[in-house]
Amino acid sequence: MFDELKVFIKVYEQRNFTKAAELLFISQPTLSTKIKQLERQLATTFFIRKGPKSLVPTDAAHTFYQYALRTLDEYEHTLAQMHGTKRIRCHIGCSNTIAVHYFPKIFPQLVAKFPHIDFMLSLANSAKVTEGVAQHQLDIGLIEKPLDTHPLQKINLCNDELVLAGDLASPYWLMREKQSGVHFFNELYISEQNIHAHLIDTNSNEIITALLQQGFGKTILSHVSLPQGIPFKRLSTRYHRQLFLINRADQDDINDVTAEISTLFQQ
Repeated sequence: MFDELKVFIKVYEQRNFTKAAELLFISQPTLSTKIKQLERQLATTFFIRKGPKSLVPTDAAHTFYQYALRTLDEYEHTLAQMHGTKRIRCHIGCSNTIAVHYFPKIFPQLVAKFPHIDFMLSLANSAKVTEGVAQHQLDIGLIEKPLDTHPLQKINLCNDELVLAGDLASPYWLMREKQSGVHFFNELYISEQNIHAHLIDTNSNEIITALLQQGFGKTILSHVSLPQGIPFKRLSTRYHRQLFLINRADQDDINDVTAEISTLFQQ
């Protein structure tokens, strides 16, 4: 039964039988058979084919996906208890600015507060972190973008000031990818100021700050991430953003961790 749940989860997330089979290292016919068996057992249909490669989940699939994730989480937790494993794992995903400039300041205190927890840290943009929490790949997410995270819980952590930095006369605008938290504010400023900029896209704050240090280009980014010596211009409070913590409502094991992170950010 657990194999079928894993297969279902992967198909649901990939919306594609071939990709799901490749990720699970099984043949596509085997995967299709497992999905059909699961549908027969539950007397329902989970996926509707839209073309040769596209699948559309039904309402039953949306509901069963959450059940499947919870069931596998509880199974792994039960196995850990049976084997005498008392330690708790907590996987935290952070978007770029938080990961590099905010979270390291509080992480040592967090580890000291919870010596029985094994922490794992990952870096991704806000959209990917949100997806990871929703798909139970991450336990806690720290994000910079005001996404619609329903049904996840969301806690406001603190304000982050954004500034216009670099060579303000440069025609080149360094732009993070659309899924990042700061992309919206760059687009907003360009639109408000009616700027016709030569955009250079990158998915890395480190690349952006390195180019700024070379005197190349300009961008809007977090003031806390700006190395000394780079010229910048402060903007209106319209360019202050909230940082958020997101997690699922059913995570009793790590409720104390989320509360402590929120407290540490307020200090």
